[in-house]
Amino acid sequence: MRPSLTDIRNRVVITGLGVVSSTGIGRESFWEAVRDGRSGISHVEGFDVSNLYCRIAGQIKDFDPTQYMDRSEARRCGRFVHFSVAAAEHAVEDAGIDLSRVDPFRKGAIFGTSVAGSGNITDEIYRKYYDRGPRACGVLDHLEMAPHAATARVMIRWGMKGPSGSVASGCCSGLEAIASGANLLREREADVMVVGASEAVVSEFGLSLLALTDIMTHRNEEPETACRPFDATRDGIVVSEGAGAVVLERATYAMERGAPIFAEVLGYGTATEGQHLAKADPSGEELANAFRQALRESRLSPVDVDYVCAHGIGNREYDAADMRAIKLVLGERAYNIPVSSIKGTTGQPFAAGGTWQTTAACMTLQTDTIAPTINYRVPDPECDLDCVPNVARPARVDTLMVNSHSFGGTHSALILRRFDPAAAA
Repeated sequence: MRPSLTDIRNRVVITGLGVVSSTGIGRESFWEAVRDGRSGISHVEGFDVSNLYCRIAGQIKDFDPTQYMDRSEARRCGRFVHFSVAAAEHAVEDAGIDLSRVDPFRKGAIFGTSVAGSGNITDEIYRKYYDRGPRACGVLDHLEMAPHAATARVMIRWGMKGPSGSVASGCCSGLEAIASGANLLREREADVMVVGASEAVVSEFGLSLLALTDIMTHRNEEPETACRPFDATRDGIVVSEGAGAVVLERATYAMERGAPIFAEVLGYGTATEGQHLAKADPSGEELANAFRQALRESRLSPVDVDYVCAHGIGNREYDAADMRAIKLVLGERAYNIPVSSIKGTTGQPFAAGGTWQTTAACMTLQTDTIAPTINYRVPDPECDLDCVPNVARPARVDTLMVNSHSFGGTHSALILRRFDPAAAA
């Protein structure tokens, strides 16, 4: 049985936010960019994309992992690990918490990724193996390219001996990591969890494989306007790389140390189409079920929702599913609340997307400002809700939903609320 949310000891809050992206590094830099609609999408540099139909991405071009880890350690790790550790560092600093003073067995980490080291360290290891044989590889190479490397490095960085886990549910990985960490805190298995997700798929290998699916935009001339969530002219996603991390704490623990509290984590829901590995069902039925599940777990009703921070990636079917699910759950109220996507600004980082959305959602609660859906010019009758087009909007938001949609048809929904110590769900 889920612990009661009427008991303050079972409530979970977000106290720190960390982001590594082409749009900005660190919470403030990232939020200012998505709030102001400053795109992080640009022409790809560093490898040959001349044979690809999509030659733009949210590529992180000036990033030094040795700012976050030892040089020899950084040399052994993949970029997805670099991004994870860096995002965690920013989140921990943002939370103002000295993790060295937390009981090692009461702190832990959960990180997610879709492709782990593929596109970076895995490619390099395979190349060494096929060129020079197994003796050319390092004894820990098989561990560094695995998904759990990100979580393990975060645990090692802060001497964590508590719960740990790794998530690989595609674009839903970030929200699932947050939900899993929150559940551990509600069960009082830990006091602090650092959770997040990362991706490093902007590579010749990664973009070449994605090109075979024809899911990316064909607009290369103006990278900043290429990704168009909910717009009638949208023609595909723009891939991006990076990581997001969130510090979760039991509410009583955070309050006792006087921590900044960005939001309370209320409920989570998930559902799967179970139809195809890549094609999406635009009906919205499965996402609607995830939304309802999240509302039930939060002990809320549709009338409580003030805003939806949507997946919205510029894919025709996925965006339509977002909109239809919201209408199925909220009914006529869907037309009276804002629904926006930050992906026109950030691009789509797969696993990390939910953590970036969560950061934007938390800042909405903190600043009473909703980040816009940029590049929204031509209304689509299938996406006819209030998409907060192009310009940020002042708004009082107390309760909101965040959703993600993965390859394989998995949907997830997370509900966050402005924290009120006296409130009971």
